[in-house]
Amino acid sequence: MRIVVALSLALFAAGCAVNPVSKRHEFVLMSEQQELQLGREMAAKFEQTLPLLPAEDPLVRYVDRVGQRVARSSDRPELIYRFHVIDDDTINAFALPGGYIYLHRGLLIHLNDESELAAVLGHEIGHVTARHAVARYTQIRSYQLGKAIASILLPVPQGVGQLTDMLALAVVQGYGREEELQADELSIRYLGAAGYDPRATVRLLETLKRIEQLRREERRDAGEKVEVYHGAFASHPETEKRIREAVARLRVPARIGEDRHASHLAMLQQLQGRPYSGSAREGAILGRRFIHPKLGLALAFPEGWVLHNGRDALTARVRRQPVYFRLTLRSLARRTTARGLLRKLVPERRIRGPIQSGVRGPWRWARVQADLSQPHVSKARVDLSVWLQRDRALLLALWAPRDQAARWQGQFDTIVASLHRYSRSRDGAVPVITLCHWRHGDSWRKLARRSGMVLGPFTARRLAVLNGMDPEERPDDGEVVKLVR
Repeated sequence: MRIVVALSLALFAAGCAVNPVSKRHEFVLMSEQQELQLGREMAAKFEQTLPLLPAEDPLVRYVDRVGQRVARSSDRPELIYRFHVIDDDTINAFALPGGYIYLHRGLLIHLNDESELAAVLGHEIGHVTARHAVARYTQIRSYQLGKAIASILLPVPQGVGQLTDMLALAVVQGYGREEELQADELSIRYLGAAGYDPRATVRLLETLKRIEQLRREERRDAGEKVEVYHGAFASHPETEKRIREAVARLRVPARIGEDRHASHLAMLQQLQGRPYSGSAREGAILGRRFIHPKLGLALAFPEGWVLHNGRDALTARVRRQPVYFRLTLRSLARRTTARGLLRKLVPERRIRGPIQSGVRGPWRWARVQADLSQPHVSKARVDLSVWLQRDRALLLALWAPRDQAARWQGQFDTIVASLHRYSRSRDGAVPVITLCHWRHGDSWRKLARRSGMVLGPFTARRLAVLNGMDPEERPDDGEVVKLVR
């Protein structure tokens, strides 16, 4: 019983604290000093693995300047805020306790003026000032202590503890509707106080809604399952609801202390030359081609294939057909041959036909047909090849249902045959943001053709979204817009 009493008292050890935003007393299990320490520790771990742009990068300096301006108008101006840019194409931003704020390049390139950047930063600063991370920590810690007490008073049957763990994780994972809308409301207030246009919050949310709609259409066009997607930030409320409620809360007068045209140019100039998607380090998709300058490889796909460059693999599929591709990289710890590695990967009884092998450019390769279970196709005929170069191996897998494999073998052969050593003069560079003036008679389709349809069949739509517009909208003649080349 002493243990139960001690654990119960631990729930109230930290007492109540005054929330810097609401000015109300709230029950929390973390002091401000502990909050700052937790933020430092989390940031140190994040920064060991995240591909951050260096602090001296002009884009990082620009983000920091805007962020510091907004932070000075926040409810916790005494904190030291640190702003970072993650160099990948994820469309997201997040804040750690104590003022560590991270924006992904993929979100930044979709912004179209400095006020929109301020709106993103204001939202994340709002999470910090309202101590949302502390509230989440208190939820988790209270649950853990409560579970410890319950396990002493009432033994939990095998398996139930794991179930309640998963339930608790589902409850506390991500910020809830109330917290996200509060961060939006704080962003609007902070922007007005800092001299930015508070309506930029609405423009930002409209851009996120367009990105969501475009993703849904691309998935539907590819024949993939369309899931409900909660905006650009995975844990946020549905974007459409966020827009309506942000507009309803827009009571702050639009004290615009900036020239919108100058703000637009300032933002776009910072984005010029930045990768649209991918990088030399991650590889990039150019229409139906894939290049990876760092690994020194390139390959191409026939008409009808849809490509996706993920963090761990390049994947592709034939539009609306159960035909798939996957390219992964494996580091080797021991010397081996291409044939030897292939035999380790495929059980002998699953092999169908002879193993082919040879040398192409810098690679030693081996290739075989096999009957294996694969994602989306349980009974698949797989065309698997391994490509060895020094201490790494490329694994290329193409598959279709066994009764359809012969129909697609010609395209499989074409894709495998296209693999070659990357050359910038031959294969091009990673697509980057460029700027141009909108001319009389221009359209997004014309600009898409001018860019060589580098973003695939949805290039025109993507360019419109990139510039904060619907496909049927047009900028004014002479306005500077973003292209991808």
